[in-house]
Amino acid sequence: MSAARVPRSPAGAAADLARLTEIVEQFRHQVIVLLGDFVADEFQRGDIARVSREAPVLILRHRETQLLPGGGANAANNLADLGARVRPVSIVGNDAAGRALIEHFRRRHVKTSGIISLRGWTTPVKTRFLAGWAHTVPQQVLRVDRQSCAPPPSAAHGLLKQKLRAAMGGGGHLLVSDYGFGVVTPELVREATAHARRKPIVTLDSRFALHGFRGAAITERS
Repeated sequence: MSAARVPRSPAGAAADLARLTEIVEQFRHQVIVLLGDFVADEFQRGDIARVSREAPVLILRHRETQLLPGGGANAANNLADLGARVRPVSIVGNDAAGRALIEHFRRRHVKTSGIISLRGWTTPVKTRFLAGWAHTVPQQVLRVDRQSCAPPPSAAHGLLKQKLRAAMGGGGHLLVSDYGFGVVTPELVREATAHARRKPIVTLDSRFALHGFRGAAITERS
């Protein structure tokens, strides 16, 4: 027989909310370098017109296309929403998606000098097709991913290292957002923290290679 669940007191809930508010307000005083894979999340929304005669698939009447920051770009965007002074360091392709991401952060007055626009490389794009009717919640029916077949070349990583050093040289902490597209490497993280002006707090999220970052200072403040 399981133990009875003790309901949370209103005083306890109020204390938790006050602590959460305090933490959120502290972001305004933080400088955070974001090293990560920038991804463009594209949403193609349409109304269901009919079922195709060519195959058992839906035909959508296109309504709108929306492109939002994804991957590490989403993390940078969230930090900006919280009021932090975020310094993104990443690589995007010299393509429509890459230019849209850079322009998004410029509009938000986020410094973009650490974002490299690389010719011949494809900005990772995740396109989701959402189907529905008016006054209904659209459902995802298909996702198409586009990305380069290889990670960025070594010359680009050399430039990325310079950008990261410059960003870390001004102080602040480091958030690493590794989605496996080749921008982030364990060596890059170790070198950035070793050359930082003061020892930073490093928060790391790696989708496929968490063990490869062994030795990075992954710290949580109390």
